[in-house]
Amino acid sequence: MDSSKTNSKTNKAISKETNKVTSKVTVKPPAIPAKTTAPLSSLELADDTEYGDFILNGQSLIGQSYERVTIERSLFKLVRCSALNLAKSKLVDIRFETCDLSNSEFQDSKFTRVEMIDCKITGLHITDADIGDLLMQSCTGELVHFHDSVFKRVIFQGCHLRGADFRYCNLEGAIFKDCDLQEAEFYEAKLTGADFRSSNIMGIKAHPADLKGAIIDSDQAAMLGRHFATLLGMDVKEG
Repeated sequence: MDSSKTNSKTNKAISKETNKVTSKVTVKPPAIPAKTTAPLSSLELADDTEYGDFILNGQSLIGQSYERVTIERSLFKLVRCSALNLAKSKLVDIRFETCDLSNSEFQDSKFTRVEMIDCKITGLHITDADIGDLLMQSCTGELVHFHDSVFKRVIFQGCHLRGADFRYCNLEGAIFKDCDLQEAEFYEAKLTGADFRSSNIMGIKAHPADLKGAIIDSDQAAMLGRHFATLLGMDVKEG
């Protein structure tokens, strides 16, 4: 079977699933190699180097540290990437499936059409980054850092993001679907059009003005009202 046709069918299926999340945001899926592509036996990274069109399955990149790396059109599956450091790098048309990205760092990097599916992300740092067309689905981890990043067309679906750091982020139009955002920080973030309905935002940390333009449901509004009243030292009593 022609690999381009296989790849096209796969991407169309993912795009269709993504469109189910919300009719307001369409995240473009990555163009990754066909499933028939033979996986690499290993991946040797280096500074200032470009890589692409590969599948990496079950390998380890633990603790590796490089700068200005470009990776395009590739699939990482069951890859152990904990403590991987790729500063000032570019990830274009990439999917991470069931990978361990704990404590990995992508500072001052650029993400374009990237998916993270069912990954471990505790302590993940994607900071000062330019992020476009990101789908993060069923990922689990606390104390994830995104501060000072700019997001364009992004969907977080079914993710555990307690204590996540979104300070100074541009999250305009972002979708948080069925996520746990308890104690997450949104100070000085831009949240116009960001949709938090269906997510748990109990105890989120933000100034009331920071939430201007965000979309929440009536139950969340009542909860936030009580939350901010308590922060202001008001005595909330029933009856």
